[in-house]
Amino acid sequence: MIPIFEPKFDGNEREYLMSCIDSGWISSQGKFIEQFESSFAAQSDMPIGVATSNCTTALHLALVSLGIGPGDEVICPDLTFIAPINMVALCGATPVLIDIESDSWAIDPDLIEARITEKTKALIVVHPFGHTADMTRIMEICDRRSIPVIEDVAEAPRALCNGQVAGSFGVMSCYSFFANKIMTTGEGGIVLTKDPDLETRLRTYRDHGMSREKRYFHIVAGYNYRMTNMQAAVGLAQLERLDDILMCRHAQDMQYRNRLAAGSSHLTYRPVLGYCQPVHWLATITLQNAEQRTALLTHLSDNGIDGRQMVFPVLETVPYVHGARPEDYPVATSISHRSLHLPSGTGLSEAQVDEICDLVLEWVTAHGE
Repeated sequence: MIPIFEPKFDGNEREYLMSCIDSGWISSQGKFIEQFESSFAAQSDMPIGVATSNCTTALHLALVSLGIGPGDEVICPDLTFIAPINMVALCGATPVLIDIESDSWAIDPDLIEARITEKTKALIVVHPFGHTADMTRIMEICDRRSIPVIEDVAEAPRALCNGQVAGSFGVMSCYSFFANKIMTTGEGGIVLTKDPDLETRLRTYRDHGMSREKRYFHIVAGYNYRMTNMQAAVGLAQLERLDDILMCRHAQDMQYRNRLAAGSSHLTYRPVLGYCQPVHWLATITLQNAEQRTALLTHLSDNGIDGRQMVFPVLETVPYVHGARPEDYPVATSISHRSLHLPSGTGLSEAQVDEICDLVLEWVTAHGE
């Protein structure tokens, strides 16, 4: 079976990890934590990094650090992995979900202003599948209305929007280093910010609410959302190779795009808009109708290919359905139900990508309408 994604460790991961084991610095203190925080922030054009246990806890810390709580509203896209919406709800706030654009697959800037109320305290932008949202337009709206923006960059590290690095627009940005991400620490995340006051709040809440000046004196009810030194060691080694990883992934994306985008009128490959220089996370295709997706995924699985359906719109999930109708979010519903992801591991050979493309094209040609 060709997996949907698998991590690749061919740098200094083993050496740095053994350094942690040999020195005994294996928990949430050690030299790799600070090195990873500062290096990742610098590569993302941000001055401050606060490493976390995963991206979900990073999002929670960002919201808590802004004081988000009961009675507040946070605007989010309807088509995203559910983590940011869950963290809004965990704060006691209300997620206000907005449909996506049909081309960027990110939150639609044209729909934001109408959903802003006196209760709106933040907006979470998700950069989906390696493509950025239109941050220039979004920031114009939110700056004018004094609404802080949190960027979820889990799937798009180092992507560019109008030449600026994703994650450097808002007050904070959150990243994932899960095993299926472009770079990994196994589990792990980080919050980036430009604001030293937010850094203090982030670190305080992350470390059990402990005072930064008086050890073991707790000034707020906090959390244990820390990254371990071993995770940071792996992350630093991955970060050293990120340029090479992104180049390799770009080549894979081009192979998929050249084969699939022009190979059939029965599917489309993930679009790219002119303002964006994306990164390649998952190869994603969209079929003519939703009924085809399960059949194609079954065909791929029967031939040793691990494809995956796209996530469901948030408003179709049990916790957040709240009487919403698919016709209220037509783009998210359509893209979600018709799209699937193809294997995209960095270790895939060109021959394997060709094999996957051949299977897809043969099937859609035989079953296309």
